Amino acid sequence: MTTYTPDTPAKPDFLATLERDGFVVVPGVIPAAACEQFQESALSWLEGFPFGFKRDDRSTWTAEHLPYSTTGGLYNRYAVGHEDFVWKIRSEPGIRDVFAQVWGTDDLISSFDGFNASFPINKETGRTDIAPTKPWPHIDQNPRRVHQFELYQGIANLSPNGPNDGGLCVLRGSHKLHEEHFAAIGGFRPDRDAGENENGYLYTEEDFQWYKDKGCEEVKVCANAGDFILWDSRTVHWNASPVGTQTRFVTYVCLCPRSFMTSDELTEKRKVFNARKGTTHWPQMNRIPVERPNYPLALPKRPDGSDCPAHRTRPFKEPVETTDVLRLVGVRA
Repeated sequence: MTTYTPDTPAKPDFLATLERDGFVVVPGVIPAAACEQFQESALSWLEGFPFGFKRDDRSTWTAEHLPYSTTGGLYNRYAVGHEDFVWKIRSEPGIRDVFAQVWGTDDLISSFDGFNASFPINKETGRTDIAPTKPWPHIDQNPRRVHQFELYQGIANLSPNGPNDGGLCVLRGSHKLHEEHFAAIGGFRPDRDAGENENGYLYTEEDFQWYKDKGCEEVKVCANAGDFILWDSRTVHWNASPVGTQTRFVTYVCLCPRSFMTSDELTEKRKVFNARKGTTHWPQMNRIPVERPNYPLALPKRPDGSDCPAHRTRPFKEPVETTDVLRLVGVRA
């Protein structure tokens, strides 16, 4: 695997920005036709549930008419991570090429993440049944290991995404300050920690202000349809709800070298794929959220708290197991 240094001539410009700021937008990675097809497929997926959602009827843009999601449009249940239209984006050559430049190898495996279809929240053109999401600054890395880089996360941006269109928000450069921060407050806060074997840490408002006082700029990341957003898992981030007129369409894609997993772990990863189960952002960890003890995300629920009667463990449309798909699962000839 290539190790890039400041003097390496082949180091991509976007990677230098990523290392400096903790995030970057790589333009024009996904073809326009693929973005349009994803939007159509995502809306058809929502209409496929028996709750009455119709894309052209704003009165159905409510939790009662939609399947279960988090933060108003993040879908990671119902085996959605293995829908054919999600896998088509995940296996786009442009996305693979971005991560190949990051890691110095194209022998990559993928997380089995979900997607986001968030309708705007406003009284004129959007949803009125929910309020915009409040910031929940966090990192997707174990606070015990913030001294080292471990993972770049990715968002395939599939619709125009401006200042009012929701999406990823970050504290620029925060990935470099965690050791100093924890030293200043006497260590990480146990009540904000996801656990010794997990990858997550939630910051308080006081913590958030500490990073801003250190010069970390609060940035709402904007991107065009077809752009790819990368960020260091240590970068403090959260998501904003769309409040304009544009529906947000994205899918989450994280790739890392296949060599990060042992042969036994790769065998287990294939089993997870065959069972059409979703995972966390970490491709090299066979973490299945609904099967983890004390994990805050439960099986899908309806607005009244009852179990979702339309829960499913297989996608509506199974993915075509192409060579590219199987390579990302970790299968080689």
